[in-house]
Amino acid sequence: MSAPTTARPAPAAPHTGAAPHPWRSELRRGIAPWAGVAVLLTSAVTMGAKAAEWQGDWAGTHGLLRWTTMLVLGPLVAAAGCLQGGREARRGTGDLLRQAVRGRPARTLAALGPLVVCVVAAQLVGAAGVYLATWPYSMGGGPTWGHGLLHAADTVLLAGLTAVGFVVGRVVRWRGAGLLVALACYVLFSISTYVGTPLTWLTPARQPGLSEDVPALWLAPVIAVWTGGLALTVLTGHTARRKLLALAPLVAAALAGTVLVQTGGDAWRTDPRAQRLVCDGGAPRICVTERHRNMLAPAGEALAGLRERLAGAPGLPERFVEDPRGHRVRRGSGEVQLPMFTPLGRTVVRGELTDHAVFAWEATAALLFPDCPEPAGGELEEVVWSHLAPAHQRNLTDPAAALERAKRYGRTEEVARTRTALKKLDRLRALPEAERAAWLGAYLSAAQRCDSSALPTL
Repeated sequence: MSAPTTARPAPAAPHTGAAPHPWRSELRRGIAPWAGVAVLLTSAVTMGAKAAEWQGDWAGTHGLLRWTTMLVLGPLVAAAGCLQGGREARRGTGDLLRQAVRGRPARTLAALGPLVVCVVAAQLVGAAGVYLATWPYSMGGGPTWGHGLLHAADTVLLAGLTAVGFVVGRVVRWRGAGLLVALACYVLFSISTYVGTPLTWLTPARQPGLSEDVPALWLAPVIAVWTGGLALTVLTGHTARRKLLALAPLVAAALAGTVLVQTGGDAWRTDPRAQRLVCDGGAPRICVTERHRNMLAPAGEALAGLRERLAGAPGLPERFVEDPRGHRVRRGSGEVQLPMFTPLGRTVVRGELTDHAVFAWEATAALLFPDCPEPAGGELEEVVWSHLAPAHQRNLTDPAAALERAKRYGRTEEVARTRTALKKLDRLRALPEAERAAWLGAYLSAAQRCDSSALPTL
């Protein structure tokens, strides 16, 4: 009689579930998400450090954001791509992967695709956040479709730099290659920016110096073909079995580059909103360009005291005008140039005038000193200036401070001249309102005509 046998359990059926997608693994355990976070944080810190210079000005926001994308984010993503490309060499798995069923293009897409997606997504989110930050402080106007398309072209630039860095990481098996790639990108873009040749227009973020210009709609696709074609040439030459396939994107990039060089600044035109004026109903009127229409109320508030002191004076200019593009304020035209709002950070910060007193003082300077060959203000110049803009510190409003400044020169003539000016300022303020208005009108009319002989006495 044989011994009983113990029944063994049947072996488990092999797991038939699909293997996780390579992109899922890269997004969970690779550097792609961290690269996206780095791009987002770098953009936020770089733009935030200069917020006073762009927040409120759509054109300034657009320009600085594109330069940040090229000069800061570009080297960063190139280094990230190089780090990703050299991963197999660092791990020693290059020979094993070359024996895999998947070809080089599929392996490259699996390793590079998630990184590009994260980088581009982070750049778009950062750009949207920057524009949202400038919106509450907008001076007026807004970005055009051409501006938006250029940001789309910038995503092609970042994707291309990531791909080029990836190829360098695959070819150059040195741990410090990423740092050199980032440095090379920064130097290349920086030098090409300041080279005074038509080739400068090949720089992806190149644009005219005047912020009033807007790009043509066809410019962004051409830039995308230029930068994307070069990157695709490098990537195709590395991954494709038939290297001649790399000639197609190379030819497309060459044609796009030729268009950029030949057109140059002609791809940009003056924004009509920078030429149209909007005015208030005060006297003299204040007129600003449509791009800065939200500054009309702050400017009127800053010049309220000046308008009040000029009330009733005959022969005044009709309006204070922000100098629009293609228009020059000239004497005798009934216009006086308004102080400039841009570049931001001095007169205007986050949609507000930084100092109403200084703004009124500068407007008074334009009123008293038109473009004369020689100033016609005479000895009463400082007296009138102090009366019209008394809030500014460097005038005769504070007699003690004025005499102290005069004594610093160490000359009795300067002290005597200051005492005389103080007496005349008191005399001007003591005049009856109608007589003072008539005197100011006569003085300002003579100053606007650059006629020193017609200046009234006091």
